[in-house]
Amino acid sequence: MPHRRKKFTEEERSTRDLILDLTEKEIGELGIEGLRLKGIAQQVGIQLPSLYAHFAGRKELLEALAERLMDEILLVYRGLDGLPPREALLASADMTIEFYLQHRGYARLVLADFPTPYDYSIFNRTNHKIVDVLDRLDKTIKLGVAENTVRDIPADLFLSFRMGITLFPLFMRADSETKEMVKDPEVIERIKLEANRLLASFISVP
Repeated sequence: MPHRRKKFTEEERSTRDLILDLTEKEIGELGIEGLRLKGIAQQVGIQLPSLYAHFAGRKELLEALAERLMDEILLVYRGLDGLPPREALLASADMTIEFYLQHRGYARLVLADFPTPYDYSIFNRTNHKIVDVLDRLDKTIKLGVAENTVRDIPADLFLSFRMGITLFPLFMRADSETKEMVKDPEVIERIKLEANRLLASFISVP
């Protein structure tokens, strides 16, 4: 049976968005393991049963956050429209790093879900949006191939490689004492430079 979306009043939509905002912030600070729905409800100023009026449970809340993440990721990609193919692919590295630095909860959400079996992934409902991202990448790569500025790479392989050199280093080079995502501007700049160098090598025509 198809999933039926609820229609929200403006007040309900505002409360729903606030819940999502606070959930992303909480995950950014505490990780998914530290997320407590009761704590989110308290921050919103509602009782826990009222939160369940917007989201049936923890999984539904995380699925909604995953959907919003993909909406914002699509906006990032639309910001690359009009750039030459090679430049657009390289710029996607810096833009991705900046996006996750500004939305640390999203970064943790992606990493936590990454090893999850497909049937249990909170990103299942966003599959059409992931396909949209891959289609955009595929068109950009094909244009680059036609111009002989980019080698022929499957879009999903490009996305996986770029994730590996942008998102993961933000945690692997985290502060050894706080165990947080990188915050030092100099380290972030080094990650960007290295990501660009590796990505340029990866997409270059042999």
